[in-house]
Amino acid sequence: MADEFSVWLDNLKSRLDIADVVGSYVALTRKGSRLWACCPFHHEKTPSFCVDESRQNYHCYGCHVGGDAISFVMAMENVDFKDAVKMLAQRYNLPPMPTSKGGGDFAKVKRHKDKLYAMMRDAAQHYHANLMSKDGDAARAYLSARGITASTIMTFGLGYSTGYNQLVSFLRGKGYSVADMAECGLTDSKNDRVYDAMAGRVIVPIINNLKQVIAFGGRVIDKDKQPKYKNTRESVLFNKSRELFGQHSVKKLRMEEPVTSIVMVEGYMDVISLYQAGVRNAMASMGTALTEEQAKLLKRYCDKIFICYDGDAAGQKATLRGLDILYNADLDVRVMALPDGMDPDEYVRRYGKEGYVTQMMRALPLFEYKLRELATHYDLTIAEDRGKYAVEAMTILRALSNPAQVEAYLPLVTEFSGIGRETLYRQYNTGVLPQPKPERPKTQVSRSAFDRAVRFVLYALYGGMDDAQCDVDLSQYLTNPDQQRLYDALRESGVGALTLDDLQAADNNPEVREIFEEGSRISDEQAPRYFRDCLDRIVRTTYTQRFQELSRAIDAEQDEEARVLLLTQLAQLTKSSKKR
Repeated sequence: MADEFSVWLDNLKSRLDIADVVGSYVALTRKGSRLWACCPFHHEKTPSFCVDESRQNYHCYGCHVGGDAISFVMAMENVDFKDAVKMLAQRYNLPPMPTSKGGGDFAKVKRHKDKLYAMMRDAAQHYHANLMSKDGDAARAYLSARGITASTIMTFGLGYSTGYNQLVSFLRGKGYSVADMAECGLTDSKNDRVYDAMAGRVIVPIINNLKQVIAFGGRVIDKDKQPKYKNTRESVLFNKSRELFGQHSVKKLRMEEPVTSIVMVEGYMDVISLYQAGVRNAMASMGTALTEEQAKLLKRYCDKIFICYDGDAAGQKATLRGLDILYNADLDVRVMALPDGMDPDEYVRRYGKEGYVTQMMRALPLFEYKLRELATHYDLTIAEDRGKYAVEAMTILRALSNPAQVEAYLPLVTEFSGIGRETLYRQYNTGVLPQPKPERPKTQVSRSAFDRAVRFVLYALYGGMDDAQCDVDLSQYLTNPDQQRLYDALRESGVGALTLDDLQAADNNPEVREIFEEGSRISDEQAPRYFRDCLDRIVRTTYTQRFQELSRAIDAEQDEEARVLLLTQLAQLTKSSKKR
């Protein structure tokens, strides 16, 4: 989303006066707290077109059109959203509208991305067919030796690249170009020869939370071949820093039971082995250090994270790099240290789910892990090292803003260093004391049935549901400004041009997490019907509110002519609501 455009649009909307805009097209008459006119969108003799200044919207009880000042200009001038806001900006003497996304052709971009998604799906099917064919005998034997069952192969859509040219020939036959393949990292080239970048590897499709294949991981079956693991390059579909392997399987799990924690591991084979053993709440960072974007993504699933990277030295370094990022995202971090340098895949294959869950129960809170891990870097039988340890340990504890937490960890530092509490306190106070973490503004989030319905519709329109079609102008129903801004962004770019990735980037919007939460509750099978139900709920709830408002206005109205007009509107509203 373009922040510059959002600021500009908010400025425009703050200047708009619905009565002024509509009044420049039709003659409005005040009756009670509202303005009325004969509808400009259909022929009528009795005014049924109502302008509500408090809500800054309009609604016709005859033909049921409605919306805000922008949608009114769109309808009257037969222009799109962008042209309507340009016209209103000129009317209110605002500077020109900034372009978003570089002013690109969003529909063209979407068509291209849809083509790439289809190509990646076809590539995944090709790889899977290879694995299940005679050419995949060696790959299946490799997976079987690792304990991977046929059922798990199907669940994760595992495949095999049998040769250098097969994928290229197959995709060309499907109508895709070599440029398309290169754009998604499916191919490499050498001496003008284009070949499958994953040749000779077991293939793991990397699937996002919408069940779209966005990349592939490959694992060699020949132990002498390097590198052992390889991912397709980043592309317009795949940004490694913003993706986590296993999202789609955790989303499915949430449909079946509450997910109270996530186990973060390094590789996709760790996730697959854990899933097969019954530990289904695992995701992988695919061998990279955790990023802030991934931490925010994890927080949308739950607040408790078990980080369980490989037990070797490289894995422990990766663990430490990710800890602070998770902590700064306000996640409850627990660290699992598997014995004997084992990785999660090896451990769960040897000890099963029960053994792995036991290790989860032994996981250390973040700061205890840091203090214990730090102690391994010193020879604590030497006085000088004990002093150095104590100094660095107090530096670690300064990240805690709660004095009670610092007090709780002092006995552990004393145990390792042999230095008393009073001395440790003096060392603690020699540094810059931490500033308390700024509290996030507490936003009152409504979880009414109406708001939940709006959130799912927005989730669907941002790409959370295939073929989501909305024949209703939501702006006439939205009262939450955050929801309205997200809907405006869709209208500005064209529905389908913006994606869940764009929505995910709007972390300063308090509605975003609620929208993802609502979307994750609904299975793909339930989504189409639930989408229709949500649209119906949005419209019916608004009708009910307007019915009640009209009823109260009728009771309070003293002027008989105005009262008759309100009664007419009430009758029209009742009639129109029965049609839905």
